Amino acid sequence: MKHWIGLLAIVLTACVPQQAAPQPYTVSELQVLFPNVTERWVSFDGGEQTVKLDNTNLALKKSLDGRTELVGGLFVNGQAWLTETSPAQPGVARASRVFPGQQYALVNSRAVLSAWLFDGLSGGWVQLGGGLLTSSSRQLVDPRPGNPSFASLTQAETSLLLREVLGRRNGQQVVLYEVEPPLPRLRFEPAPAQYKVAAFAVQYGLETEFVNNPRPNQPSQPLLTSRTLQQGGNSAYSQTSATAYLVSTVSQLNTVWQLALGNQVPVPPAPAVNFAQSRVVAFFWGQKSSGGYAIQVVGTQFSGTTLRVTLNLRSPEPGAITTQALTSPFVLLEVSGRPSRVEFVDGSGRVLAAAN
Repeated sequence: MKHWIGLLAIVLTACVPQQAAPQPYTVSELQVLFPNVTERWVSFDGGEQTVKLDNTNLALKKSLDGRTELVGGLFVNGQAWLTETSPAQPGVARASRVFPGQQYALVNSRAVLSAWLFDGLSGGWVQLGGGLLTSSSRQLVDPRPGNPSFASLTQAETSLLLREVLGRRNGQQVVLYEVEPPLPRLRFEPAPAQYKVAAFAVQYGLETEFVNNPRPNQPSQPLLTSRTLQQGGNSAYSQTSATAYLVSTVSQLNTVWQLALGNQVPVPPAPAVNFAQSRVVAFFWGQKSSGGYAIQVVGTQFSGTTLRVTLNLRSPEPGAITTQALTSPFVLLEVSGRPSRVEFVDGSGRVLAAAN
């Protein structure tokens, strides 16, 4: 009797479907700190299976209708990678160009592993400084030509990062900071065999610190400094001719700020400006029929009570592939001092636009 009971147990056990053992898999996560949002980009590699993220099932597949645009080795729910968004993180660092000179000023509130600048006006990527920048510091760094490379990223991950960051620059310069990850890891079930995380903060637009030193035998003048408040190619200014503004009050700033950023939803708040010591000047180039137009601030100087801002205006080369949509380039600067007039001029001194 015991013999038959044991045999029956073996047969029943063989008939019950056995749960397949989970396949080992790995996770690679990029945390990208944009100015207005923080995004996670998560890719997977390993065996095909279904894993859980909180209460959501994620189907990991090696192939999907012949598509090959994978970052890792697996598609996740039909996508090349998993994306999650969260509120923007506090600013990690801020770079500005020092003029005259070839250096950059870098102020960081947390440790920066490396910093890279893309200046679409003058070329490709350069590295700012030589590596690790300690937290809570301000230092002058030299540019070093080279393409961004990160020990923690594969070539596919680096290509994804640079493509997405540059795709959102809207004609502006980009500074990319490699930083320590600020977000905790996601909790997958079953847990991955390996979980790799890298983080990057993104700065769009590059402020310029202008320093005017008095000439010998001339009365000394106050130090003239300037910073770029905003710059881009999609302002709400719809006229085709260039125009300028000289802003001396908060209400005027709000009006010009709305003209510059009115196409953004929502419109970010205007920055605080001490109008007892500074003024804001703005240049709107005018509406263009395509992309490819860009404004570069070359220098500023006082002539009496008139502030002269020299610009380099760049148009697309003939035959260049550009965005086929209306654009409207602009730049807003905060300058020290209280000029009574501003003139935006080109390299030859020709006045492009002026305001009192």
